[in-house]
Amino acid sequence: MRDSASRSPRRTARRNRHLAALAIPSAVAVGLAVVPVAPMASAQGLSSGLGAGNGSGFSDSVAPGEPVQRTPYQTTYPEVDALPAGVSVDRVEWITNRKVRVFINSAVMPGKPVQVDILLARDWHTSQDKKFPELWALDGLRARDDENGWTIETNIEQQYADKNVNVVLPVGGESSFYSDWQQPDNGKHYMWESFLTKELVPVLDNGFRSNKKRAVVGLSMGGTSAINLAERHPYLFSFVGSFSGYLDTSSRGMPEAIGAAMKDAGGYNSNSMWGPNYSQDWIDHDPKLGIGALKDMTVYVSSGNGADSFGKPNSPAKGPANAAGVGLEVLSRMTSQTFVDRAKRENVKVESHFRPSGVHSWEYWQFELNEAFPSIAEALQLAPEDRVGKCAPTGAIAGVTSAGQIGSCVNNEYDINGGKAQDFRNGTAYWSAETGAHALFGAINAKYASLDGANGWLGFPKTGERTTPDGKGRYVHFEFGSIYWTPETGANAIPGDMFTAWGEKGWENSDIKYPVAEATPINGGLVQEFQNGWLTRNPDGKTHFIVHGAIGAKYGEMDTANSVLGYPTSEEIKINGGAFQAFEHGNIYWSPRTGAHFVLYGGIFDEWGKTKWEQGELGWPTTDTENILAGGNKQSFEHGTLTETFGAVRRGN
Repeated sequence: MRDSASRSPRRTARRNRHLAALAIPSAVAVGLAVVPVAPMASAQGLSSGLGAGNGSGFSDSVAPGEPVQRTPYQTTYPEVDALPAGVSVDRVEWITNRKVRVFINSAVMPGKPVQVDILLARDWHTSQDKKFPELWALDGLRARDDENGWTIETNIEQQYADKNVNVVLPVGGESSFYSDWQQPDNGKHYMWESFLTKELVPVLDNGFRSNKKRAVVGLSMGGTSAINLAERHPYLFSFVGSFSGYLDTSSRGMPEAIGAAMKDAGGYNSNSMWGPNYSQDWIDHDPKLGIGALKDMTVYVSSGNGADSFGKPNSPAKGPANAAGVGLEVLSRMTSQTFVDRAKRENVKVESHFRPSGVHSWEYWQFELNEAFPSIAEALQLAPEDRVGKCAPTGAIAGVTSAGQIGSCVNNEYDINGGKAQDFRNGTAYWSAETGAHALFGAINAKYASLDGANGWLGFPKTGERTTPDGKGRYVHFEFGSIYWTPETGANAIPGDMFTAWGEKGWENSDIKYPVAEATPINGGLVQEFQNGWLTRNPDGKTHFIVHGAIGAKYGEMDTANSVLGYPTSEEIKINGGAFQAFEHGNIYWSPRTGAHFVLYGGIFDEWGKTKWEQGELGWPTTDTENILAGGNKQSFEHGTLTETFGAVRRGN
């Protein structure tokens, strides 16, 4: 049930404690220590092929007196032209030009948006009307909340870079088994099955060009979950794969073993998931009892046998196995064997790969994903040209990519907006007659892709990636703007005219430093946030102003040009004791003694002016202009107040 057998000493000790917790109930129930398993023969590397051994699995049974019939489940595809009620895409973040992070507001798991990462198909950018099949890759028991284990621990991004498949990677779900839980636990109420099948599917169908052909695979906990999802929703999948999964959840000892594992991996109570041990919900989530639903899809089941293959020829192992990795794989092997044996009795074909070695660790699952691809491709009906990219750089693009900085190509160059582009494993090369050829990569290329690349408002790149003079950032200049990046700010695009205005103040050495967000259209103009202020393009399209420091902070608190002040009409002006800046409908004043406050134009401003504004007897404003009853305004100053009602202004203390 673990997602890996880590090599670090502290995590190894923790995993060994978990193994003990996992094995004890199983040993009590089925005699784990004496159940025969596939022989632990000396490993000959995974290239030895299929099953060395017909190791016995668990007894194919559930607790005496309990029902063995799984509850029927949904059988029709969720055909919807829009997203279900309460479901929306909160935002999409581009991590690379082919990896996007999608945050989905869920109706069944409300609160923080659910994150799903997607590796886009090879020809996503070249064929913008084409639809693609999907591979869902589910994580292990210790799934993290920031990234799916497949992209942390394996080379899946490189492996699928030249394949015309969208790889879908749910993020989070520690100890969840990707199922709908009966009740909340640990501050969460998991409803993963409903989210994946009823909410994610419409998002993919309507927003990510799915052709509705899907494969689902998972490792360890994810292997169990993949089989369950395919059995409970067979209309969604044409391929299902379990890599070291636990494919028997209701035989004696397994609920206790799963419960111990969940307690160790995050402190979860398995009764909150499927109710009391051996109850109907455990039976409904027992992969071996739902095999009949898989009869029309390709089923792939693999497991090692606990033998350490480290140091053997062709072994994927990166280091010696530990006890946890050995024991957990033995348990996977036994339950997977039970599943395969039952499938044979029910005449359901299973492509089983019981290896003569292998332990519970990510490098073996990376190997299995690669081994499974031909079967995945067949099930998804991928054309030969969609299974691998045959390509070669030519001309000017070949010249700027020959050093290998962006890796090998995955497709040939293609037409784009009067120029050319070509996708590589680690970036993209662009060419136009006016700008020449340039190779882009990393966060700047991801930002460029999010803005529709050469089809977008930036146009073609005029430079490759360069280092800023202060050494802190990177930038690329385009036909109609630039993209700047630093580790603190990320990558942000600046329109050409605003870049020029920023440059007049010294670019990144100016008072406002680097951009931290994209330029936002507001009331006919643009406002862009920087590290220490704001840069505007006013509605006339010609004038630009910088608002920085304490006055800039105040302007930001007020929602900039959306506020009652509107756009700036001057730069910051130094005055005796402080500074002010003029805006369309008022000024912001600042002094070290009073801070920054705005005064709207009108009766109060005019009356204050009669006393020589901040230099006069009232002094600096100590509050913002405040709207009061009867349509009036009030403003406090260092030495008094001004109140305007019905056009009359009176002074108070």
